[in-house]
Amino acid sequence: MAVARGSIYLSDRLDAQLMSDRRFGLEYNGRPIFEYVEENAPSPSYLSANDDFYVYVMGPYTAFNAAYAYDDADELRSPYFGDPLFDPDEHVTEDGRGDIERALADVCADLREELGVRAFIATDVDIPTKRQVEETHLDEPGMTPLDQSVELAAVSDAVLFVFTAAGLTTGVGSEVGAVLGEFNLRWKDPADERKPRPRLRLFCGPSFGSASIDEITPAYGVDRIEFETREDLLAKAQQFLVNVERGARRNGWPIYRPPGGAVSDPGAKK
Repeated sequence: MAVARGSIYLSDRLDAQLMSDRRFGLEYNGRPIFEYVEENAPSPSYLSANDDFYVYVMGPYTAFNAAYAYDDADELRSPYFGDPLFDPDEHVTEDGRGDIERALADVCADLREELGVRAFIATDVDIPTKRQVEETHLDEPGMTPLDQSVELAAVSDAVLFVFTAAGLTTGVGSEVGAVLGEFNLRWKDPADERKPRPRLRLFCGPSFGSASIDEITPAYGVDRIEFETREDLLAKAQQFLVNVERGARRNGWPIYRPPGGAVSDPGAKK
């Protein structure tokens, strides 16, 4: 399925000026989280009507390398799984580490260039982790990766959790569950949901399997979409984002409902 450049036309959306208030009481170092996202999330390379539509892409950052698990891995043609997103010729660091983060960054670049949205991963946003603060002696508090994921997801119009067989899911699987738990999305949670489920989606590549990720849909009600190729992912992501825009416009889905009753309506004035 071909995807036309800039083909999510949001002409009927609420005025961008009114949609820009996403403070929600979420701050880092005295500034709203959304200010960091506005400043740091890459923009499409062309003028787009959708450049205030923010898409947070989350997934594993490290590729599985058979050389670390099997003594005879050197007999394999490649120590990495064949994968629709991870390319060993492009996504391996100088020290030989398979870097899924680069593959996810390429997915974001595709979304920006083809759909005109502000797609980004956590490392695009200039907020250091607490470990980075300690290692580099920065004069700021830092934020844990989990807290970053929760707050970046909170202020985004849509969230894509992307998994393929090449990625190591250790850690990130529980992180996804923790993010969804922070939004009160577990089916048995009596509290009001903080982010509507239709704004979040799991995208899983061929032959992907993970016990923790497999439990996401039955436990939290976030739909799972299967994809076969990078082009297939882009086409299905496009349909998801169109549905998010339409649902927000027709059904009034808020971007986020912060605790305490703060303003969260995407059409509310500052």
